[in-house]
Amino acid sequence: FLLIAQEKDSQVNSDDLEKFKQAVQAVRDKEYDVAADLFLPLAESGDIDAQFNISILIRNGLGRPQNFSKALFWCWLAYSGGLEKADVVLEKLLSLVPEVAHDSIRVEVSEFIIKEVNEGKYERLMHLGKFYLKISSEPDYNNAYLFYSVAAAFGKNGAKEKRDEVIENIENEMIVEIQEKASLVFEALRQGEKISLPG
Repeated sequence: FLLIAQEKDSQVNSDDLEKFKQAVQAVRDKEYDVAADLFLPLAESGDIDAQFNISILIRNGLGRPQNFSKALFWCWLAYSGGLEKADVVLEKLLSLVPEVAHDSIRVEVSEFIIKEVNEGKYERLMHLGKFYLKISSEPDYNNAYLFYSVAAAFGKNGAKEKRDEVIENIENEMIVEIQEKASLVFEALRQGEKISLPG
């Protein structure tokens, strides 16, 4: 059920790729604590495959005590990062974690992503767009459009298409206001300023 290292993106640095391969091997060897030790720093640095794998380990109580809330946190991060296969695991986790806990985990997920954006990882703007579209308790088209717009302005792959899909769900009178916000967010990031999540 875990991902194979060969599927990894070629953009990953070789040291991280090596750690990922070691983690996959540790899973095969049933050394789950070693696998978790290797996956966790990769997950914390934003590696979506590692986030998915640590989610699976924690969900199953392998290498770390079973914790459905933490597993949901990591799985949502992987899903927001574009790992579509996380969808199947998410369904199960959402049924295991009491609904009252979902919102606080959503907050943690969005804060994790915004922290990464503020560290200069602008491709994570796409993750925020997906967060507002698919992970929010209700689809928030306005904020999804906002972050896809900023990602598109930075030239991030697929951002323009996502932005143009989302705009169809936005009321006309809101578009100008959101576009103004997007310009402010874009300029703030270009100046190296920190941005915060919409209120």
